[in-house]
Amino acid sequence: MKALIFERNGEPSEVVHWRDAPDPTPGPGEVRVRMLLAPVHPSDLHVIRGRFARQRQPELPASPGSEGVGIIDAVGNDVPRTRIGERVVLLDVPGTWREQIISPADRAIPVPEVISDEDAAQALINPMTAWAMTVSEHQLGCGDWLVQSAAGSTVGRLVLQIAKVQGFRTINLVRREEQVAEIQALGGDVVLCTADQNWPEQLKTATGGNGIAKAIDCVAGRTGAALARQLAPNGCMLVYGALSSHRQSDPAAFEMPIFAPALVYSAAEVRGWFIFSWLARKGPSESGQMLRSLLDGIARGTLKPPAARRYHLDHAPEAFAAAESSAHDAKPLLAFAEL
Repeated sequence: MKALIFERNGEPSEVVHWRDAPDPTPGPGEVRVRMLLAPVHPSDLHVIRGRFARQRQPELPASPGSEGVGIIDAVGNDVPRTRIGERVVLLDVPGTWREQIISPADRAIPVPEVISDEDAAQALINPMTAWAMTVSEHQLGCGDWLVQSAAGSTVGRLVLQIAKVQGFRTINLVRREEQVAEIQALGGDVVLCTADQNWPEQLKTATGGNGIAKAIDCVAGRTGAALARQLAPNGCMLVYGALSSHRQSDPAAFEMPIFAPALVYSAAEVRGWFIFSWLARKGPSESGQMLRSLLDGIARGTLKPPAARRYHLDHAPEAFAAAESSAHDAKPLLAFAEL
């Protein structure tokens, strides 16, 4: 078999190479998955550069990749052979940029037949992030309000889809004026543009002066700090990113100058949130059931991952560039089978 492998940290286009690797053999409780598609997330490129969370940096040499879809083609001796031929998505099994990968059997989740390979390949990271923060962590239901930054991001758009199903309402921050009408059309109840210097006052008006009860933020910097300053008594904001760009080099962009008295007097909470820590805390049984629910939502059409574009492995550097391009309109997917 072959795999995309990096032996040192650096720019993905320079250090990731298509190499021969031994065919893996599944052991007890394991399956071997022949990969079909695997997305390129900015966080995957962050891993290659050596700038991701320490606990997610693999021992080198290693294959990048954090999710994907494939077909089980071999099983360990205690796994039912009836699983051979199943199309599955992988639940927190790193190293998916390879033709074959070994997975614990309980982390290979069957995919409903009606779901396309493109949608299945993206079913974990972004949909689970959006669902976990809104429904599991914030426990938002009918009539509740959520404030979110970067509403035009993939996670932000998925939050809007989940809001339609769960019945909660949203106040959405975007960075460009042209995004306002777009997010409104997707169901955003209130949309504010942070290019307008008066947006914090507009946000205060939108909350009726009562402050923010629940928020999610992936921008950090002064935008995140402004949200934290408007938290209501006992309000909570989950911070899950910093400007969403893993090439960000300005230290100030990663900092949040929070006004301590407002935080203290309101007994509010600003808490970091990381999808992989959350998955580990839930364990494969509970998180696997949640992934099955998300797949059911995709099958019903109530949850739709973004459009995707396949890239043959010969064009992997183009996929890397597309993953970080502000102009990209489709999630880049590495294709391990013939297009």
